[in-house]
Amino acid sequence: MASDEAILRQRRMGASPSTLRLYSWLKPTVSLGYFQHIGVPLAALCRQQHLALVRRPTGGGFVLHDQEITFSVIFSRQDLRPQRQTVEYYRVIATCVQKALWRLNIAVTLAEKVFDGRDNSFLCFNKPTKYDLLVAGKKVCGSAQRRYGEIILQQGSLILRTSGDPGFWRQAAGVEEVLCEKISRPEIYQALQTSFAEELRIAFVPGGLTAAERALARRLTTEKYTQVSWNYQGQYQGEHD
Repeated sequence: MASDEAILRQRRMGASPSTLRLYSWLKPTVSLGYFQHIGVPLAALCRQQHLALVRRPTGGGFVLHDQEITFSVIFSRQDLRPQRQTVEYYRVIATCVQKALWRLNIAVTLAEKVFDGRDNSFLCFNKPTKYDLLVAGKKVCGSAQRRYGEIILQQGSLILRTSGDPGFWRQAAGVEEVLCEKISRPEIYQALQTSFAEELRIAFVPGGLTAAERALARRLTTEKYTQVSWNYQGQYQGEHD
């Protein structure tokens, strides 16, 4: 999360280019949406399941990150012609991932239904909504967005395999489970990179964080993303270590 925000801040200053970042998680971790309330049930669930927790800079709900590929894309509205309303960028990014999966012969569709809010579950992957990616009616990829002036950060989660409590995944599936075979990470990374570059018309150059991004990410990790004041925002101060 700190690295994504560091790239975002540098992009806003014009010090970094538009960036596609692909990564995974060292251990099962819950991420909360920026506006999401963390109450006793959610805190207790994380404690019972021994899940790490961090709050995202983007919106949306509770996501369990484990056997997945996570992506973030940071870009300027000026990168795209024609420019679109903010909600349309969800469709644009979803189409990038959809076409990447098509390259891997995964028949994935874009959800068109707007979530009606009647399900009070805090689990994001149990609430497929517009522009999520579905395979046989099951959600395999969702994303959340934050706009900072002309710069947009979109973070997404592409599930490879579901794991842990089945209650997390009532409406979800992993793409490897759909195919009944493993997919190599380099193969998925290449498909994603190609599709994002073609759809966004941005020439991504493989690389790592810049020195400025690394330094800022370290500071954000210490001052923000490891702090109870950010991750819990004072909403619930029970057991959470």
